[in-house]
This record gives sequence, structure tokens and C-alpha cells, in this order.
Amino acid sequence: MRLRQIEVFRAVMLTGSASAAARWLNVSQPVVSRVIQHTEAQLGFALFERVGGRLSPTPEAGALFAQVKRAWGEIERIEALADNLRRGASGLLRVAATPSLATHLLPGALARLRAEHPAVVYDLWALHTRQIEDALVAYEVDAGLAIDPVAQVTMSLAPVAEGEIVLVAPRAWASGVLRLGERDWLDARPYIALAEETPLGLRLAQAMSAAGWEPQPAMRVQTYALAATLVSQGLGFAFVDSFTAAGLDPVRVLRQPLAPAITCQLQLMRAAGTTSSVLVSRLVDGLRATIKAQAGGWSGATRLRLGGAGAGLE
Repeated sequence: MRLRQIEVFRAVMLTGSASAAARWLNVSQPVVSRVIQHTEAQLGFALFERVGGRLSPTPEAGALFAQVKRAWGEIERIEALADNLRRGASGLLRVAATPSLATHLLPGALARLRAEHPAVVYDLWALHTRQIEDALVAYEVDAGLAIDPVAQVTMSLAPVAEGEIVLVAPRAWASGVLRLGERDWLDARPYIALAEETPLGLRLAQAMSAAGWEPQPAMRVQTYALAATLVSQGLGFAFVDSFTAAGLDPVRVLRQPLAPAITCQLQLMRAAGTTSSVLVSRLVDGLRATIKAQAGGWSGATRLRLGGAGAGLE
């Protein structure tokens, strides 16, 4: 029996007549009669006897209906689950993000998502970009978040938001500095460099080299997240992405974009051939809303000129 036949048979069993079943299903009475007749011909036995204008179920129909009731309960559960998934009301979302994004951006997006869908369970991973790629290929996570990941045939990339490299330094260092746009106030200050080579880090190094500025590292770290934490403790200055910088306390940390700007892009990563679920789409909405809310503190900020005194702004 096909699903439509089961639906019509169940309606007749519950209502007792073809006309009542037709009204319930919002179809015409001849449609119900034709489906029942076709089903009986296909099964090879009668389902109903016509008695006094009503349909009386045969013993075979009674035995069949017992199984139909159990099957219909499963169908209703499937429909309920599909409705929940469509609304994002329940389910599991597995997300991997680089440590800086996991620390400074992802929590705000998850707070927004959980406020709307508290029944969703989240598996969260803080991984380096290469590890995120491995987890996606192994289908251990549903989505990844990284800055400027390298395009690969095994990955599908989608832009989430535009960002840029930002200087972060202890707020106390800026006390009494008249020209924050010139880099000389950072001379002899401890520099926290990123040890791991990344596409964004290489672009920063090239821009600094072109500007003739090569501060000597006092510390080398593996992640922007750790660099930001050390800056918050007053241990040095560093260059991080704007998403990481936006999550720092402006009372303790000075956040200053660069001139010329070194842009970057936050990307959503998925395994090639997979599609974005409702929950992933709503996570992206939450990320964009969080970034927009954090961006208010950047308006009118003085840019640090990499070229030093006398260099033009872009």
C-alpha cells in the first residue's frame, strides 16, 4: 500500500463513510471511492462491505488497520521532527572554529541562537584551520569557521563577514600619546608575534617589511586568542583580526585599525557536496548580528600608519 492509500483507508476506518472521509481529507467523495477500489484490487481482498449506505470493515480490514495505526504514529513523529528541523527548534549542531573565533565571536552568536532555540544541542570545537578541514572531511563537524582558509576541492567556502588586521595594545600605554596614528609610541615596547605562518600573517609581515618596520618579538604565540589574552594582561602589543579585537575589553585594551588596511574575510567552511542546514544558516545570522553589534566601537577610530610619521592614510 502506498502512503496515499493508507491515508484514505485510515480516514474511512475512522469516519465510517466515504463522504465523511472525503470531508476530512478535503477531497471529493468519488476520489475516496476510487482509491479504496484500487486498493482492494491491488490487495486481492475486500476492505469494506456496503451496508445501509455505510462502509463496514471486513475482518481483513480490521487486522490491517491495527498495523496502520502503529505505522501512522511513526509518520506523525516524522512530520513533527521535520517541522522541528524546519524551524530549527531541536537538533544537533556541531561547529568547529579557530581558537580566537571560538573565544571572542562564537559565544555571542550562540547566545542569540540559544535564545531562539533552547532545545538545540551544540558540540563545539576550538581547532586550527587544518584541523577543522580534517574534521569536516571526516564528517565529525557540520560547519567550520576560519579567517581566509585556503580553497580546496574537499571544502566548500562561503563568506560570512569582512574584517581587517588590528593593532591591540594595553590601554595604559596610550596615556599621554598625542599622535596615536604614528607608530613611534610603540618603539621599545614588547611585541607579541604570531609564530604560526598563516595567509593573513604573511600579508601583515609583507606590509610591515614594505613600511620598513620590523619590531623584535618578545614573545611568539600560536594563536590570535593567546596573543589577545597576553595583551589584556599588559604584556605587549600584537596584531590580530578585527573579530578577535572586538571581543576585548576596551577599558583595558586599545584597538586600532591600520593604514593601509589589511583586509581579511571570515568564511564558513563545509565539506564539499554538503548543503547548509537551517541551524547552520541561523548560526551565520547570529555571527553577522554579533559582528554588527561589536562594530559600533570602531567608528572614527584613529588608524595606525604602518609607514610611520609622514606616511599618508588610505
